[in-house]
Amino acid sequence: MYSINYAKASLAFVSLVSSPETGTWMGATPELLVSVAQNKFKTVALAGTLPYSPDINLKYVAWTQKEIEEQALVCRYIINCFKKIRLREYEEHGPKTIVAGNLMHLKTEYEVDTLATNFPQLGSVMLKLLHPTSAVCGMPLENSLAFLKDHEGFDRQFYSGYLGPVNLKAESHIYVNLRCMQIFSDKVRIYAGAGVTADSVSETEWMETEMKMHTLQKIITQ
Repeated sequence: MYSINYAKASLAFVSLVSSPETGTWMGATPELLVSVAQNKFKTVALAGTLPYSPDINLKYVAWTQKEIEEQALVCRYIINCFKKIRLREYEEHGPKTIVAGNLMHLKTEYEVDTLATNFPQLGSVMLKLLHPTSAVCGMPLENSLAFLKDHEGFDRQFYSGYLGPVNLKAESHIYVNLRCMQIFSDKVRIYAGAGVTADSVSETEWMETEMKMHTLQKIITQ
């Protein structure tokens, strides 16, 4: 068991999208994929999940080796994307324990000064490299993507894609579309997932998806 640095709260991107072609979708995701604002590029590695309650002291949250390794895999994926474009000038902050609704996660932030590195197009370049992230697809990317296409057997549609404001007041903030639901006339379909590693226990991963769905479920059962 390990204790990690902490942050008191984490913002989520809340969305409602509706069109005749795509139907109606609602979601709340804490996972920033790409942010570009004021000559700063940001992305995050977010993984590991535990239930949160107000009486928990975030300074002393204990994470298992499995959860730490899960988060470290995402960190390595981001760093490898930087290496592909030979970018070495980045700041890394974390991992920290953060709160997102009724859950806690491990979060590491990466930041690049696009002005100092003379890389104004970094946001677009990294978006192409990062998506789909290891958190929603797996590693190595090509093998994992092929396996999912052959064996997952379910059309994710918008789930695990990305969305967010682009070039709004000269800023872009794009998030991975997680913890979302598709709204029909007489029902809703809720989407969530869990990170699977060699140390995963199937029953525990299933419970994790239930925890992630609980926030959206509360909205429709009140």
